[in-house]
Amino acid sequence: MTLKTAIAQPRVLIVDDDIDTLVQLRRTLELANFSVDFIQDGSEAIKHILYTITDILLLDLDLPTLDGWNLLRMMSTYQRTTFTRTIVISEQFTELDRIAAFELGVDDYIRKPFNIREVILRSRSVYRRNNSVPNQSIRKNLFFNQLEVYLAERRVFCGREEVVLTKTEFDLLVCLVKSPNQIFSRYMLSEVVGLSMTSKRSTRPARTVDSHISKLRCRLGELGKQIKSVYGKGFVYVNN
Repeated sequence: MTLKTAIAQPRVLIVDDDIDTLVQLRRTLELANFSVDFIQDGSEAIKHILYTITDILLLDLDLPTLDGWNLLRMMSTYQRTTFTRTIVISEQFTELDRIAAFELGVDDYIRKPFNIREVILRSRSVYRRNNSVPNQSIRKNLFFNQLEVYLAERRVFCGREEVVLTKTEFDLLVCLVKSPNQIFSRYMLSEVVGLSMTSKRSTRPARTVDSHISKLRCRLGELGKQIKSVYGKGFVYVNN
């Protein structure tokens, strides 16, 4: 086996709404032996990060639907996204911007317009930090007692019996079980699963979230009791 084939390709997700930036980064990173996906919308990006192993996130802060700042805040609530190294590439480059980004867990910060060689070198640098994390394949599926969630196949088993969920129910379940014992507001859940809650004070999408959670609990049977309502805050998957 040659050295080239023995080295795993770092999986990069580029999130930027500028098509020229996407094309430039994707072409150059692929030539540098990175596996590259790209998304132009923040809401789609958070779903991708939840369901796909992402080693490096290259993130612009100015995004439609869900901007980079809110995406970073949402990522910070998930235990498993600590495996994803994040590099902000943005025109926002004040000292306060950089401090706020690093406080949200960003690994590096590059100013636009950028030098593509610098992006490659910094991406390789943050990727090497992930190599110290053993057995990253555990991130592909989720297991909690009698609950088994297979992310790639989008299949769920309760006590070895398969449970058929709708797309929204599956997305809600993954959101909750990826960070057990973490309380998620209805607004945050609606953003993750794409229920288009336009305001944190909106009540109609909140009732929609409640309806989907209720149906999800029923489908999971006894295991549905692990999804708890927290008055005035939202929902949590309790993993005892």
